[in-house]
Amino acid sequence: MIKIACPKCQWQPDGFPRWRCSCGHSWNTFETKAKCPKCGTQWQDTHCPSCEQSSAHETWYTTYVEEEQPLPSNHIELSRRKDRVESKLVAYGLKDSKITFLPYLDFSPEEFQTPYEVGCRILILWAVSFVATNIGEKEEVAAWLKEYDLWDKVSERERKLFTEQLPERDLMDLSWRIEAVVVLCWVVNLLEELPDLNDEISDYALDDLMAKLPINENPVVFLNTLGYRDQEEIFIENIINEMITWYLRDRMIFKKENESNVNPMISYERHFALNWVRQFSGISEWDETDTST
Repeated sequence: MIKIACPKCQWQPDGFPRWRCSCGHSWNTFETKAKCPKCGTQWQDTHCPSCEQSSAHETWYTTYVEEEQPLPSNHIELSRRKDRVESKLVAYGLKDSKITFLPYLDFSPEEFQTPYEVGCRILILWAVSFVATNIGEKEEVAAWLKEYDLWDKVSERERKLFTEQLPERDLMDLSWRIEAVVVLCWVVNLLEELPDLNDEISDYALDDLMAKLPINENPVVFLNTLGYRDQEEIFIENIINEMITWYLRDRMIFKKENESNVNPMISYERHFALNWVRQFSGISEWDETDTST
């Protein structure tokens, strides 16, 4: 019997279309032995989504006669995380989304952004989402960001909102950044519980949350008193939204019905923001954050 696994970390493909060709097509590379079904490009190396390293495609295939890899030393903890993630996915309607490689659920809290940086990003994202729906206020909001040394942390793409006239579709997309504000406030304990992914935060709860932010004020005390909630909780929420991204992209690419009860825009904003918090794949800049699978 043939076993397909990463030669470096032993991660095994789970059937999702995690590989993207230079032509833009996404597919499960092991269905075609690394040949893009759209443009015909034959790839020699295959990138591993788990360890982020590449190996010759042919080395992923081995005869299944060797001994199974030993369980990681913290397999009980990882199994508990697996149960939590999968039970939440089932509640969202993703009944067949399973985690088959336990080390995928390991993480390093030391790699997270600092709470200070999270606080700065909360204020910037609030400013972006607010101006996207109140474009006449952009000069006043930009002045506030500059006065309190936040402007240097505004990303290049975000600055266009304050300096250019963007199309309505771009403004609509930027207005959804309020959901990134919500999840980042939860990350640093400004929000006790996150709304479910099928439900936007209520106007009352959002007003209460915004009252905790130093909007149009000096944010120095606010920024220097923030602290993380349990970072395992943050990681688990990130993985839930990452797996939802895989599921939704699979449905879109293969034109399957979305059977989940998830609001895709809310999940995307959480996935993006939490990938930034974890500096996923070593990325620290907001505009460079990756949600590809």
